[in-house]
Amino acid sequence: MASGFQRRSVRPGKNSGSDATSVSKEFQGDLEDMPDWAKPSPEELEAQAAGESAKRDRAAQRASQRAAAPAMPAGSTSRTIASFSEQPAKPGSIEELRAAMEQIVAAPAPAKPSKQERREAREAREARKAARQAGEPEELSDDQWREKARGILLRQLTASDKTAKQLKDKLLENECPEDIADEVIDRYAEINLVDDERFAKSWVVARARSRGLARGAIKRELRTKGVDDELAAEALEQIDDEAEEQRARELVRAKLRPESMGADRDKALRRLVGMLGRKGYNGGMAFKVAREEWEERFGNRY
Repeated sequence: MASGFQRRSVRPGKNSGSDATSVSKEFQGDLEDMPDWAKPSPEELEAQAAGESAKRDRAAQRASQRAAAPAMPAGSTSRTIASFSEQPAKPGSIEELRAAMEQIVAAPAPAKPSKQERREAREAREARKAARQAGEPEELSDDQWREKARGILLRQLTASDKTAKQLKDKLLENECPEDIADEVIDRYAEINLVDDERFAKSWVVARARSRGLARGAIKRELRTKGVDDELAAEALEQIDDEAEEQRARELVRAKLRPESMGADRDKALRRLVGMLGRKGYNGGMAFKVAREEWEERFGNRY
């Protein structure tokens, strides 16, 4: 067979009749036995030989680099990365390549962990698993706790903005030491990733718009999330009396759309006032808005 020739096989084709054939990557026979139409052209043979030669050169270079690399201590898992200036030159002959390969074969295999080492590693894994299942705190160094706390905070803040209290509660749930939790949160506050004032302002706008809550209800929510009353009052200034009453009227009009709400005035007013009260509106405003909107919607029809 010609040097560098890739063996091919001939099999019947599928698209050009019973006499059609196609060529696969390997030919199970000699080149001389291949049909003339299926034989590779001289250009194909030349390109294939060049590719195989380049592949052999790359393999020889990698083998030479491995042979020249310093031996690693037994049991070590670290890798040695040589700089470009320290890489050995490509072998210049077959003899040099053969010598490099012999060095690789003769090099001792990395030492395998002993039975004792494997048993100790397995027992350590089982102990950590049992501690997690029993709810015991992880035995981590302060630096490891800081790294874990940063990961928890980033996941929390990626989902949505949070107050410092919410983040601290999450860290304490994960058994993080309180002093490290405070330290990491303070650092995030310094770089503006945690900002209770920003949270309060955005929360007020969102809750008033999406849920129609009055200032009283929003203030209670902010307090449960750890926002102090001063910051909450400043954020609630975004809603004035006129805006709050307008939102209450919109809520009542939505409830008054069914005709059945006009059948019993007193019952309808009780339902409307109760709905506004649950959203934080004071009783005087709730009754006034409910009565005026009911009369506007149904008048004296009932």
